[in-house]
Amino acid sequence: MRLLQTFTICFLVTMLCGFSSRSILGSFEGTTTTNQDPEQRFLSLTITENKGELELDGIAGYSSGRSAAPDFSGKCYKETTKCHFTFDDSFGNEGFGTLTGVNDHLLFSATITTLKDSRCVPLYHSILLKRKK
Repeated sequence: MRLLQTFTICFLVTMLCGFSSRSILGSFEGTTTTNQDPEQRFLSLTITENKGELELDGIAGYSSGRSAAPDFSGKCYKETTKCHFTFDDSFGNEGFGTLTGVNDHLLFSATITTLKDSRCVPLYHSILLKRKK
């Protein structure tokens, strides 16, 4: 009985704490299409920890290789159930976004605040990223 109570408390604490910074460390990738553009777009993201700070690096593009394929990087800031991040990319765009834990995956969503190359806009729409094994 005591073991069951301990397990229940540990489970509840884990659920209430959201995902830990360690659970989002690693490499993630995903592909998707949109109604406006049926061509498959991809996003690959790596999250590391450096001196206690979370950093992200990634690349986005189209599977056919057409148009822009920006590299981007930035800093993550962990909150209870999400990580917020800021980024800049190789085309001069800057912005912010969120990473939300969904099981062992991440939901990536970004907004460009400084637009230098409009070809990159569709690449930063929401996308589910699966952890690379």
